Amino acid sequence: MAKVLQNTKRTRWWQAALLLIAGFLVIVSCSITIDSIDQADSVNGGDTLSSTLHVTINTNDTRNNTKFMVALLVPKSWNSAAHSKITFTSSITTGTQTMSPVAPGVAAPQGGGKDWPTVIAEKVGNGGNLLPGWEWVAFYSDNAYSVVANLAITVTISIKVKVGVENLSFKLGYVVANSSDGLSGTDYYASAFPGCFRVFGQGDLLDYCNPQLSTVDPLKSLENDIVTLNFDGGIIDTELKDADEVYLCMKGVTTNGDTLNACAQDDRTKLTSYALKKWRIDLWPRQFFKLGQDQHLSGLVYYFTDKTGQKLVGKDGTGATPFTYTFSCE
Repeated sequence: MAKVLQNTKRTRWWQAALLLIAGFLVIVSCSITIDSIDQADSVNGGDTLSSTLHVTINTNDTRNNTKFMVALLVPKSWNSAAHSKITFTSSITTGTQTMSPVAPGVAAPQGGGKDWPTVIAEKVGNGGNLLPGWEWVAFYSDNAYSVVANLAITVTISIKVKVGVENLSFKLGYVVANSSDGLSGTDYYASAFPGCFRVFGQGDLLDYCNPQLSTVDPLKSLENDIVTLNFDGGIIDTELKDADEVYLCMKGVTTNGDTLNACAQDDRTKLTSYALKKWRIDLWPRQFFKLGQDQHLSGLVYYFTDKTGQKLVGKDGTGATPFTYTFSCE
């Protein structure tokens, strides 16, 4: 455990107080701020993202046996609980302090029995990410600390996360708090979202940051799973912006390079309207394309069209570039 350096010129009373705080951090505060974040704009798929958080904590009370908490908003596919290393230093500790993932099911303090990811998602949100497949991952300091009141503490947090191999843009997020007060008041935690982060990786771009004409749920699936294709006709002006009916015009690409066409405007390809200018269709790809036992799909290539089949809308809002979806497991 870190030891606070003692100043022999201080009074015995003050020395005793320094020993009492034993090295860190309150984590109760009248204010806690994330002052700045050092983070790259992008990395290549499979590489490590390194970021640094500069935090200031001003205490107004004494707390004993309290752990520091840092949470990350990341894509679920990164499995960041297993692939992250978080450490910190502070103005009242000596040496590097380590952190570990909070075990699943551990209730957040003052959280009504809910765990950290749930409480953070409810109070802080998801940073504006527009696709599913995100999660908050919480980490506790391996040591607990005691702190006396009326201290100003600076903390530098080092975060290293191995990113996944998939091609994506995502709005990362950070939260700092403590194991005594949790998110019970706005003074007890701080959050920050430094903007859209890019991973140059494999496969179709998963764009969490920008509104999409079409999304697929789940983001990853196999040909034998049920998938939902969504079309949002209100994102930009297209030839389908005032359509009363929307249909799917799609090709299935097999693993041996063949293409299977499904572009008729009929009940099988008709989307359902579920909100203003929003449409969806649920598909079981193997059944939809009536695949034989030895046939397998590698992906889908598709447009949306009207009843006539003459107005095609693809990725750029025209018929120039189709939407694509590649089947893959988690």
